[in-house]
Amino acid sequence: MKKIKVNTASNNYPVYIGSNIFNDLPEFIRKYRLPKRVFVILDKNVERIHGSYIKKIINEFAVKKCFVVLPASERIKSFKTLLQIFTRLYEEKFGRDTLLIAIGGGTIGDVAGFAASTYMRGIPLLQIPTTLLSAVDSSIGGKTGINFNEAKNLIGTFYHPALVLIDTNFLKSLPPNELISGFGEIIKYSYLTDGDLYSTLLSEYKLLLRKDLNFLEKIIYESVKIKSAVVLKDEHEKTGLRKILNFGHTFAHAFESNSAYKLAHGKAVIAGIISAFFLSSEICLISEKQLNYMLELPLKFKSSIRLNNLHEKELLRLMEYDKKNREGKIKFVLIKDFGEILIDIDADRKLIYNALKRTKKILV
Repeated sequence: MKKIKVNTASNNYPVYIGSNIFNDLPEFIRKYRLPKRVFVILDKNVERIHGSYIKKIINEFAVKKCFVVLPASERIKSFKTLLQIFTRLYEEKFGRDTLLIAIGGGTIGDVAGFAASTYMRGIPLLQIPTTLLSAVDSSIGGKTGINFNEAKNLIGTFYHPALVLIDTNFLKSLPPNELISGFGEIIKYSYLTDGDLYSTLLSEYKLLLRKDLNFLEKIIYESVKIKSAVVLKDEHEKTGLRKILNFGHTFAHAFESNSAYKLAHGKAVIAGIISAFFLSSEICLISEKQLNYMLELPLKFKSSIRLNNLHEKELLRLMEYDKKNREGKIKFVLIKDFGEILIDIDADRKLIYNALKRTKKILV
């Protein structure tokens, strides 16, 4: 079992990574003095596969419990779902001495985190991510949120969990598409530091679909370490550093919205990274040699990503809702080299079109 401490100005919390560590949940509850009145928001797919096991472990320590099972879909990130959660909390008479446990992927974690941050002005939150994507990204860093109309994560809060438990055994039941989706964010992390992680992923990526637990634990640990270091320096996106975590995401969120969220977030990130590289090339930030090498890894997964109904004008319209935009201008996070990420970059619309066309040629 590995442990990483996430330190921020407002909060400190541990992230545990290992196999079968969910078995130790009662001990973690005791160790960190967390409430034993628990409200569990559970991913429907996880409930189907692991439901009896999860309930058995929670029954070992909970003095009061309630389970809300939700589908794993971007559509649950809405006011309608929040109303459902708040209604159950209220009707079951849960107070401030409640531990809200999110067990599932990123959509579950995002909406559960938002509910925890606002119910009675904040109750303790425990994140137990069960997808690779949520393990390396959304469960860490304290961002919560829901979607609004066509805009992804437009409404939300910063609210850190008391604890994050990443049990790699939950990942063994994931289908290949879910693993590839999670790998999209891991690929992103490999550009944020020197090229060592990228080189490792390029040589070992086949271990992903084999569900090699040692490989998964290693890359989750490296990813969480990178993200926690960024969050430490820019918890609330005040200095701008945290924006480097959005490399490829301006394009990715537009691809997601354009697909009515049928395209998985991590796959959209891979497509967005490819587009960001092409735009970086279009504005002469990287050479052709750099471009070809840096695209090797994301292009390993191009056969599993298809961008349908890709219209450049519509994608640009969707990008206008991106949270990073300022003064009515679309702002991009682009790359100059490994560890050299540039934020708040403007680009001529013609060059954006060119980047999208080059992406389209590969992924449509």
